[in-house]
Amino acid sequence: MNIVVRALPELSSVLITWVSVGILFLILRKLLYNPVSKFLEDRKAKIQSDIDEARALKEEAQSMLKEYESKISQARKESQEIIENARKRGEELREDIIQEAKREAEGIISRARQEISREREAALESIRSEAGEIAVLIASKILEENLALDKQENLIDKFIDEVGKSEWQN
Repeated sequence: MNIVVRALPELSSVLITWVSVGILFLILRKLLYNPVSKFLEDRKAKIQSDIDEARALKEEAQSMLKEYESKISQARKESQEIIENARKRGEELREDIIQEAKREAEGIISRARQEISREREAALESIRSEAGEIAVLIASKILEENLALDKQENLIDKFIDEVGKSEWQN
């Protein structure tokens, strides 16, 4: 067996290896490089599209946030106005109720005073008529008994006591 060891390879082996590597490079470039490059470009475009869409959504969200904050602010103002109007209306109703109660109380007091006045007049009229009757009764008693002055006064006092008690108790 003859084994030859050389420090440099043979030129034909080197050429065949270089040609094989070149062909393999061209085949791999055709089969892998272009599809991988296309895949990377598509991925890059998709990522850029997603970023642009995210920016647009963020801007839209910020716009909506400002709009909602504006609406919330307006709703707060409206609710404050509603509360203020309700408070004012409540104050007006309270004042109306107080005024109506005062008018009603004044009417009741006025009617009570009129009733008291009528009752007083009726009582005075009753006293006058009864005083007249009492005077007539006293006179008739005095005439019937024809008594002395002391007895007449005692009789009058006794009669007034009897009439006063029976009249006021009824």
